[in-house]
Amino acid sequence: MNRHSESGMMIPLEKIIVLNKVPLFSMLKTEDIHMISTIASEEAYEDGHTLFYEGDIGDKLFIVVSGEVMILKNNKDGEEKHLATLKENDFLGELSLFDAETRTATARCNGQCTFLVIERNDMEQLAHEYPAIAFGFIKVLISRMRGMVLNKSSEKWIINHYH
Repeated sequence: MNRHSESGMMIPLEKIIVLNKVPLFSMLKTEDIHMISTIASEEAYEDGHTLFYEGDIGDKLFIVVSGEVMILKNNKDGEEKHLATLKENDFLGELSLFDAETRTATARCNGQCTFLVIERNDMEQLAHEYPAIAFGFIKVLISRMRGMVLNKSSEKWIINHYH
């Protein structure tokens, strides 16, 4: 897919297509995704650019349009440990849309990356105007939390019964 217009920026329909592929928006209606596309801005960064550091205050959701993002966490010796690599259609910083807590890890571009970025203030305003959008996010976040709890419970059960 050609992701850019002649100006080099994504056109509105391209933003909607990208957002439709992101699991975070899976419970939303097409018109809700269209509304979100109006507040999503495109940002591009070079290899090695740090999107945010562990401990920074979060205020943006990043959706990976292209490239890879390494998620890193400092260990007790202050060395960075690689936790995960995010790719196209993955997202990071979703909790920062709802609170102003600190980031739990560092996110760094691994190669050239393009993102759709949604700022908390814009999302709050949109959620006030269109509560169904906030409700859709809540359903997805709860589903993800349940999955994490089930995975942790399974891990504990396996550890307790086989070790």
